[in-house]
Amino acid sequence: MIFSSYLRPAWLGVAVYLVIAGAALAALLGYASPSDWGRYLADPYTWRVVRFSFTQASLSALLSILLAIPMASCLFHRRFIGRQTLLSLFAISMVVPTIVAILGIVVVYGRNSWFTSLFGVSFPLYGLGGILLAHVFFNMPLAVRVILQAYQLIPDAQWRLASQLGLSRWHVFRLIEWHYLKKNLPGLFLLIFMLCFSGFAVVLSLGGGPRSSTLEVAIYQALRFEFDLNKASYLSLLQVFICSLVALAVYKLVPAIRQDVSLYQGARLLMRSSRLAMLVDFGSLIIVLLWILPPFIAIFAPIVTPLFWQTLWQSDLWWSLWHSVRIALPSGVLALLIGLSIAALARALRWRRGGDGWAQKLEQSGNLVLMVPSLVLATGLFLMFRNIGISIKHAYWIVVWVNAVMALPFVLRAIMPTVYQQEKRFRHLYEQMNVVGLARLRMEWSQIRSAVAQGLAYAVLLSLGDLGVVALFGSKGLETLPMYLYQLIGSYRVEQGACVAVVLILLCLVLFSLINRLIGGRRVVV
Repeated sequence: MIFSSYLRPAWLGVAVYLVIAGAALAALLGYASPSDWGRYLADPYTWRVVRFSFTQASLSALLSILLAIPMASCLFHRRFIGRQTLLSLFAISMVVPTIVAILGIVVVYGRNSWFTSLFGVSFPLYGLGGILLAHVFFNMPLAVRVILQAYQLIPDAQWRLASQLGLSRWHVFRLIEWHYLKKNLPGLFLLIFMLCFSGFAVVLSLGGGPRSSTLEVAIYQALRFEFDLNKASYLSLLQVFICSLVALAVYKLVPAIRQDVSLYQGARLLMRSSRLAMLVDFGSLIIVLLWILPPFIAIFAPIVTPLFWQTLWQSDLWWSLWHSVRIALPSGVLALLIGLSIAALARALRWRRGGDGWAQKLEQSGNLVLMVPSLVLATGLFLMFRNIGISIKHAYWIVVWVNAVMALPFVLRAIMPTVYQQEKRFRHLYEQMNVVGLARLRMEWSQIRSAVAQGLAYAVLLSLGDLGVVALFGSKGLETLPMYLYQLIGSYRVEQGACVAVVLILLCLVLFSLINRLIGGRRVVV
């Protein structure tokens, strides 16, 4: 039975997660005054923000996918020097804090930048152009990785038949690859759309003013500067409503994930290549390298300057580093515990009669941050704490909790396939031998520890790079490295900010490697 004693901690973890999230939304509803909604609905600024949010998110998702499709095809079919390095570079984009990458983009494309020195004209960085540039920088590698996973679903027999018939790359793409890719593209588009629609740090840093503002930034301004709780609640609920509609569309359009995809081993058989195919591969590779590589070079360039070593002597840097670590580690552990609780319950339900639907609902509850973005949850928790008399001095726990929830989708993506695979392979053996609880965990640990380590690493690094919630609640006693870096950039001390960015990215790489080495039991090169 799924209510057995060994599942009670999992039920407790899921219940606490859902109750706190529900209480935050209830607090938002409690502060929302419907009598004022007509005034907000009639405000042109609100709908200008909504239109811009839709515009930048749609264009960001479209550009990311248009670049990712030829790039993924090139990486799948071609073998060239530096291919593995490029894949590792895409992996690094998953652990680079947003504000660090933004600084690299500013150094390359901002005023007095490399772009200006090379071409003699300034790039229109602040506004829609800069937002699209940054969003594609983050999301195009994600799209490439997802599309490459879709390639793995193509059976061997189709590659062998295409090779025997001498089909060209274009015919292979049109007749074979597109059939599998088109099933994943709607869900991928909507996923990137939602990530960009609720984006905060990119828009706050590169928006350039009220004309390029999103709902998330508007919520931040209403709460941080105007302290208009009613307006913040209205905007938060509006964003929840819009994101929920988009999330429902995701679940309707995305096909169910099938486990045991290893049955389909996409063999890299040689396909007949034409000059056009070579031109497309080479062109996409050059565009992607020019888009991704310069900001990474800019991030690490200050390490050879004297200012970098002078920055290391500043006490503010080390205090900010300490605050970042003491937020990131508890957030990562909390996200992992909630994720494991959801995984334990979902797999207990998955193969029981009528339980598959409930298992899917549990998985979808872990994607709550896609429907209720982090700043909205933080606003609700702030209002809830305010109702029960807890002051803003306790914002540390709000930041820890919201960062944990924000990382939960990435934790579930890392651990769920492995957990399901173990359950599918050994569930009958477990039932016959009555292996439950810690005994089951000890038996499975060697198989799942790598996925657990990856999930924890992503959760810690996402929290380490968070700017949204810290920007809302941060104070002198809770100033993290991303917040310190943002303040330096805002005060036009970009060179010193670049030095702080190097410290932050090195901290991310060290923590990522340590977690995978100590928990995953293997050396990881990101």
